[in-house]
Amino acid sequence: MTSSIVARGEKISVTIRHHGAEPVSIRDEDGHEYLWSGDEPWKRRAPVLFPVICRVPDDRIRVGDETFPMMQHGFARDRQWTVVDSANDRVSLVLVADDETRKHFPYDFALAATYVAQGRSLTTHYTVENRGDEPMPFSLGAHPAFVWPLEEDQPRSMHQVRFDEPETAPVRRVADNLLTDERFDNPAWDRVMTLNDAWFDDGAVIMTEVASNGLVYSSGHGRAVRLTWEGFTGITLWSVPGARFVCIEPWRGQPADADFVGDFAGKPGNVVLAPGARAELSYSVELL
Repeated sequence: MTSSIVARGEKISVTIRHHGAEPVSIRDEDGHEYLWSGDEPWKRRAPVLFPVICRVPDDRIRVGDETFPMMQHGFARDRQWTVVDSANDRVSLVLVADDETRKHFPYDFALAATYVAQGRSLTTHYTVENRGDEPMPFSLGAHPAFVWPLEEDQPRSMHQVRFDEPETAPVRRVADNLLTDERFDNPAWDRVMTLNDAWFDDGAVIMTEVASNGLVYSSGHGRAVRLTWEGFTGITLWSVPGARFVCIEPWRGQPADADFVGDFAGKPGNVVLAPGARAELSYSVELL
């Protein structure tokens, strides 16, 4: 059985697995579940994406004169993290470079995730630290899957995502989890994207740049979820047509272009950390 730990706020309860530092349950004071169950057709719930988002061509990254195998969405979601601090309302976990991670990502890093439950909110703080002597490129994403519909008796077609600001930057798409060249009109140009399965016939709706720092996912009445973020620069929405979940994902970085070649440090969207430097990013889920 995978071990887990619970953080509780006044009106929220969050369960986080040590494996992948993955939240697997977010419940309100009534016991209502907001996260996807992890059943078919997608057996994850809220994985951490590091050091890549989606894929790189040939599933290999180039660092200098060498190449290294890199799995989709990186390795952090499939590693056992270490709990370094916990209290009733919070838990901190860390993943540190070791011989196994260096087979894929030849850098000395520490990736920490701290989950804080307060009131009706869960705030996730990420810290990426470069412990090596060379600049370290990376991407980082969160991939929470929320139940769709938010309540069993609500039509899925009533649900929408309302951004704080009009989103006019073009939307990108992937083929085989690599970015295509095409740009598409943003469905949230007037702030609101009404969810329907057709949006996801071609996979994820990728907004590599967003003007907003927050959004609300709701059915127009009843329960709703507000997401806010700091340090993340893009938002992606994804589901499997007909599935009862929708992922609303803060990203810092993006999938590789299908024709990308060159050193991993030069991949568009990557953050490059100087030796000894840290990057801090966070996002919050508030149950409305």
